[in-house]
Amino acid sequence: MKDFLKELIFWVVYMPGINRIYRVVYKKRIKNKLAEFKLSDLIVSIEPSNICNSKCIMCPYPKMTRPKEVMGIELFKKIVDDAFNEGVRNFNLNFYNEPFLDPMIFDRIKYLKSKGLKVSLYSNGSVANESIYDKIFESGIDRISFSIDGATKEIYEKIRNGLNFDETVKNVLGLIKRKKEKGFLSPKIRVVFVRQKANKNEVEEYKKFWQGKADSIVISTDDNRNSNSGFFKYFRIRKAFPCKKIWTEMIVMSNGKVALCCADADGEVILGDFNKQGFKEIWESDKFKKIRNLHLNFESNKISICKNCLHSYRMNLKSWWEK
Repeated sequence: MKDFLKELIFWVVYMPGINRIYRVVYKKRIKNKLAEFKLSDLIVSIEPSNICNSKCIMCPYPKMTRPKEVMGIELFKKIVDDAFNEGVRNFNLNFYNEPFLDPMIFDRIKYLKSKGLKVSLYSNGSVANESIYDKIFESGIDRISFSIDGATKEIYEKIRNGLNFDETVKNVLGLIKRKKEKGFLSPKIRVVFVRQKANKNEVEEYKKFWQGKADSIVISTDDNRNSNSGFFKYFRIRKAFPCKKIWTEMIVMSNGKVALCCADADGEVILGDFNKQGFKEIWESDKFKKIRNLHLNFESNKISICKNCLHSYRMNLKSWWEK
């Protein structure tokens, strides 16, 4: 019933007359939210390397053309220092990568924590085994989100090509057990389930299994980064809504360049380069301003990445009402 009501509201808002009124009200809401924005609210996502060991069916990683590389520690520190000096306090160590494959991941986390910053990352859990449990706790990382998109071996391995369900679950449960045995409060351990066609019937089974084990369970909306469904094509012809991520997250690729957003896997739209620029110069650049203005004017469909993102037409319709 809840999902039905959500869909009903969605379709009502897209009715021509109501849609025009909604956009006027929504734009006012967006301006009010932006007036409250501080750089301490921003998340800077740094990709330590663009190397992953899985070929997930919903992810564009297998088709990425940019060279595989590991970010040097000096460039990493430069990015962190630049952002920190401008008031940024939240960092994520992801883009298109498995963080625990990075040979310097714990050095990076410790550097961030030495400045009193909040640090999180997403991992597929495949290599987060007993050999690194103590390193994880010693690093001081605040939160790890383990992406486990199935409640059964068959479905999980269908989605996460190249990974082993039993090994992944063993690794995550082992880390949870060790954390409880040691009495540690961090990291907070989340499990994340990306709901899609292949696994949609396993949601309740998934919740039941992880309830009481992980600190939290996230059932996310459909991941459309690699989608060409008829549903997606239908909504792409509609006028887009502004995306919050242009203001709330900065994506830094392993080569030091700033990509448009989480959907820009190959760095099609580059907004800056930390090899040559500082944080403030990039954040306040004409490129960033142009992108933001297109979004504020409901014209993000003029940007190729945004035009091909379902969030522009569906998720962003309500995202600015959320806290």
